[in-house]
Amino acid sequence: MAAEGFTGYQYRCIAALAAIAESLSQSDLARATALDRGDVTNTVRSLEERGLVLRAKDPSHGRRILVSLTSTGHEASHRLAEVMTNIQHDVFGRLTDDEVATLVTLLSRVG
Repeated sequence: MAAEGFTGYQYRCIAALAAIAESLSQSDLARATALDRGDVTNTVRSLEERGLVLRAKDPSHGRRILVSLTSTGHEASHRLAEVMTNIQHDVFGRLTDDEVATLVTLLSRVG
């Protein structure tokens, strides 16, 4: 991710917003990414400064902030998905399908 100019936290937030395909509150984004709310706030601020996300007050809840991807953010999500696919291929490409299935099963038990 660093080669693309993104931190892991930024990737996680962009990927979560792209997967949901709608606005999320910062609290919901924190839950979706398993990040601390303070880390999400700082990450979203940095993404907003880069024009990748928009923050807006939730009209139905005065204190809630909604976050959504901009068109530039959507473009970044597509690029980052390709990068992640390549990383996964590099890391897991030598494993058989059965070995990958076993690994996923084991990781789901601990995480």
